[in-house]
Amino acid sequence: MTRPPALLIVHQGALGDLVCIFPLIAALRSHFRPVGILCQEPLGRLAAAEGLVEAWFPIEAAWTASLFAGDAGLEARRLLSPYAHVLVFSRSEGLVSSLQRMGNTRVFRIPPQPPKNQRIHVAEHALEHVQACGLLPGRERMLPESAPDAPSPVEKSRSRSVLIHPGSGSPRKRWPFSGFWDVAVQLAALRLRPEFLIGPAEQDVLPELVRREATVHRPGDGIELLALLRSAAAYIGNDSGVSHLAAWAGLPSVVIFGPTDPVRWRPRGRSVEIVQPPLDCWPCFETAAENCAAADCLARITPGKVMEAFQRVVRRR
Repeated sequence: MTRPPALLIVHQGALGDLVCIFPLIAALRSHFRPVGILCQEPLGRLAAAEGLVEAWFPIEAAWTASLFAGDAGLEARRLLSPYAHVLVFSRSEGLVSSLQRMGNTRVFRIPPQPPKNQRIHVAEHALEHVQACGLLPGRERMLPESAPDAPSPVEKSRSRSVLIHPGSGSPRKRWPFSGFWDVAVQLAALRLRPEFLIGPAEQDVLPELVRREATVHRPGDGIELLALLRSAAAYIGNDSGVSHLAAWAGLPSVVIFGPTDPVRWRPRGRSVEIVQPPLDCWPCFETAAENCAAADCLARITPGKVMEAFQRVVRRR
């Protein structure tokens, strides 16, 4: 029996960028083994914990500097040379050149995002490129969109907690905190337990949550975050990496989009509702340096619209 070739994935993106292609990595594992990943250390640990890769390498390590300089050093060659195929999500010419010089390795580079004027989801963009490289057959589908072993919402129906994440990697994508608090009050009136998720980017709202005696979770890493998401009944948040992870976990999710385009960036899962503004000027996040002065797109999203989406998504149980 022929042994499948080894594949290394190189990805420089943040949480949401990588989680977007988790289904693609799962599909690649049907054709390659082992699969390794070179990425940010916490994300490598998360991918390994999800059973998507057999090995991970931290892109922050000192030995990776030689890769970006155009000529892989001895340690880089020792660790990465066992991989016959390398799939690189990067625009770095030096990185690709270094990997190509390592020897008997086939290197395939994919732009990490589709062109700004192309309305295609980043996961579909990646799949099309991988198929064009011949790494997956053309008939391959990007299913399942959630983790294959994610428990269904019905299995978690005893949970009453709804996790709320008021932050995002960019302040430009954050719905006003007052809207999230209004939603939390309405959830409590339904005898649900609204609980807030706070990361490094949302420290500014922490004093207000403490003042209001809200339940606040501050996960230490992606593995702890994913376990928390899988313990909840539902999720509400902005366009963020946390929202992508909630969708991957199979959690009924409401995701609020302001200046970003959900056609390109929506979290994909079994039960996801998108709330977006009714504006002709939107989306502008990837084409404009700043939001409009009044941030009209986010300001026009009401708590009522978010609760309507919440009711739709939980009715799918």
